[in-house]
Amino acid sequence: MKAFVTFIVVLFTLTGATAQIKVKQQTPLNKLKQDIKNNKITLYILGGIAARVYEGDADFKKKFSIDFHDFGCLAPPNLDFYTAYNQLVFNYLNKQYGTDWQKEIRSDILGWEKWKKKK
Repeated sequence: MKAFVTFIVVLFTLTGATAQIKVKQQTPLNKLKQDIKNNKITLYILGGIAARVYEGDADFKKKFSIDFHDFGCLAPPNLDFYTAYNQLVFNYLNKQYGTDWQKEIRSDILGWEKWKKKK
């Protein structure tokens, strides 16, 4: 019985060591590249209890091929990820459309105020 237990322990140790899977951590840049490829770019918002749709949202979405996702009042645990992603989207929009889009964007988009100050 002792030999059997030793065998099982050794077997699990060996298979555990060789079966480690490297999971590629998604970065904001990788997500943006994938979203551009799939034509599914999204800007993230941390709103209130109920998501609000503002006048001009539909026009902005159509004109710039961008969607909005409102987290509501519950911030995701990786809020910094979505803020960084949005800031990359802002750079992308500048390259694609110049600065005209900046006059039409919602001011409550995650990272907008910080990005705007840097420019």
